[in-house]
Amino acid sequence: MKKTLLLSALTCGLLLSTTAIQAKSDTKTLVQHQITDSKKAFKQAPKEIIEGLQDTSKAVRYLQHKKIDEAKKLLSDATEKFDKALKDNPALDIVPLDEQIAVYENLSSAKEIEDILTAAQEMLAHYDVEGAREVLAPLKDEMDIMTTSIPMKLFPDATKEAKKALDNKDIKKALEILAGAFDTMVEEYAVIPLPLLNAQDLILDAAALDKTKKEDATALLDAAKKELNKAKVLGYTNSKSPEYKALVDQIDAVKKEIKGKNIVEKMYDKLKSDFSALVHKSKVTKVNKAEAKVNKFQKKEAKKAIKDTATFDKDAKKDEAKTIQK
Repeated sequence: MKKTLLLSALTCGLLLSTTAIQAKSDTKTLVQHQITDSKKAFKQAPKEIIEGLQDTSKAVRYLQHKKIDEAKKLLSDATEKFDKALKDNPALDIVPLDEQIAVYENLSSAKEIEDILTAAQEMLAHYDVEGAREVLAPLKDEMDIMTTSIPMKLFPDATKEAKKALDNKDIKKALEILAGAFDTMVEEYAVIPLPLLNAQDLILDAAALDKTKKEDATALLDAAKKELNKAKVLGYTNSKSPEYKALVDQIDAVKKEIKGKNIVEKMYDKLKSDFSALVHKSKVTKVNKAEAKVNKFQKKEAKKAIKDTATFDKDAKKDEAKTIQK
């Protein structure tokens, strides 16, 4: 029922080169197109950033073995590399480092999925949570794209601060600083439902047909509607959402027009546009979530700084009082 494929941005090219070209509406072909698009859109981070991150990771390992001098050298090297990257491009912010793609293909029909959901509901009604979990687990028909990024407004500062801590022989503090830096790394997911891709492609096929092939066009539109329904029962879209309702209505309107005068060019354009919007809406917005994590970290550090300042002021006043008494 489910096929799983896990690959990195570096191995996508191998997959594409070894798989034969198939029919346009074939799911495997659509997935390959998406991988190709994702690969083209993914921009590899500058080598200085990658090498700087590698140096930082090595420094952590050296610190775990109390090798301060080696760690200090690596942190200095990392800082130089980060500084060079930022000097070459001061606008660097959330920089993608790696991309992983997982594909889950579910071959069940919408009716079969509904039967599985009914069975799961029955299990849950009898508190068979484990059984429900097992039958629900395969209900994924999607491409997941995970991107790991480094926040260049935060991470490079950590190598400098950790180096300062090591200058004072404070290994514990250096490790805490570096652990905090790695905690700012951002992992984001984009989910692309395969039924929506299939439906979109079927619409494109229908739009490309000659006007005289009314039965073929209608069959393709019916198939697109089934894929849209499959996306609904799998939870990728909602039957109450404006986008879903509009697409169903538009497919029915195009089918009706095909049987009439068959003046459907503009109707197809609208249908293709709305499908594209629905597919894009299903994706997670990486940048916004990444920035949110960075902002959260910055606020946390700001609060910590205020707290530390208040403590410092309090201690300073105590010292001042002691001095005056003397």
